Amino acid sequence: MESIPPSYSPSSASPSYTPSPPSPSYSTALLPGEQTVEETRWTGSQIHNTGVFRRITDNITLVLRDQKPGSIKPSYGRNALIRGHVSLRSSEGLTDVTLMLEGQIRTETSGTTLTTMIASTSYSLWNSSSTEPCPKTLPFMTFFPSTFVESDQSRPLPPSFEDKSEKVTCSYTLSVIVSRPRRFLSSFRSSDALVVPIWYHPRSRAHTPILPSDAPFLATVKTSPEEWRQVLCTMNTTQRSGLAPVQCLLFIPSVQIYALSETIPFHLQLRGPPSSLAPFLDKTSGEISIRVYLLRQVVVKAHDDSKIASRQILGEAKLAYSSPLPENHHSYRNHPLREGIDCLDWDGELRCVEDDTVASFATQTLTVRDYIVLSLDPLEPMKCPLLATKCSHPIRLVTDSWSDRAMTW
Repeated sequence: MESIPPSYSPSSASPSYTPSPPSPSYSTALLPGEQTVEETRWTGSQIHNTGVFRRITDNITLVLRDQKPGSIKPSYGRNALIRGHVSLRSSEGLTDVTLMLEGQIRTETSGTTLTTMIASTSYSLWNSSSTEPCPKTLPFMTFFPSTFVESDQSRPLPPSFEDKSEKVTCSYTLSVIVSRPRRFLSSFRSSDALVVPIWYHPRSRAHTPILPSDAPFLATVKTSPEEWRQVLCTMNTTQRSGLAPVQCLLFIPSVQIYALSETIPFHLQLRGPPSSLAPFLDKTSGEISIRVYLLRQVVVKAHDDSKIASRQILGEAKLAYSSPLPENHHSYRNHPLREGIDCLDWDGELRCVEDDTVASFATQTLTVRDYIVLSLDPLEPMKCPLLATKCSHPIRLVTDSWSDRAMTW
């Protein structure tokens, strides 16, 4: 059966039509007996900055609004409004006044510098074709672009970034260019420019929250197993030892997208026969270093299309036994999973140690990836029957933790 919408006639229609009745009145106030089931709050106006940034030269002054008070470098987020004005010492004899936003990725590898333009947008504030003379104050208002085109595909614009160890930068500038004809050769123009570095900081967040870091793992994994992601690797043994391998199970929050300021809880469990787990408790067998840390990998595409990678540890966890070990280490504190198999358990938390770290991003020229790494390394390999192992699990770091409130970024 075909569904036909009701007829509608606006009040300004021809007199031969009967106007439709007005829409019913509506109010957000609750009537008696009503209650709010779910509400999304608008918080855009609550994050509005009121500071002003100024850069002054002999001939040009650039004023940018909506900045953090006291900021020494203008900062903008995704789709942010760039608002301000340009003041000129003299506006006589000018041909153009242009505002230009540029972004580039600059890499230096093997003594060769490669520059990739990722943003280049110009806005004419005034030109000589106008019937009005150029004013000394020119207001402007435009939006920061959120995407760029790479290999015929639209991609998110990467944030401002700098890796001093690999001489890699992703940077943006806002320029005011004032042009005038040359005094003797009118076919050529001279220009005066004011260039201001700006910081692009697009915000992002996880789509679901993670469990509180103080929530007991053994309790939550039973009641809410979907909240945990299991990362599995194996620690092998030397052939001459005749021992069975040790299974390594790292449990991390299942969303796998975490805020830079967020504390990430995890649980580590090692499973195996008591003889294979003994080196973790008996120092005479060779102590084993257990590390869990956040690793950032920066991959740069060189001029010859080869790729160079650097690594940086963003934060490392301190592990603690899930409960105290008994005096008899051979009982291994834990409940047997089955006959002849025991386990050892640790809890820990991960967090970035630097506050100015940017979120993960990827372009063809520059890629920043993040991982949670589990490393088990015998301190005396010749004495230990277990072989070193390392497991890297990819995650994504974002700027903000999950929120149930709408945000304007």
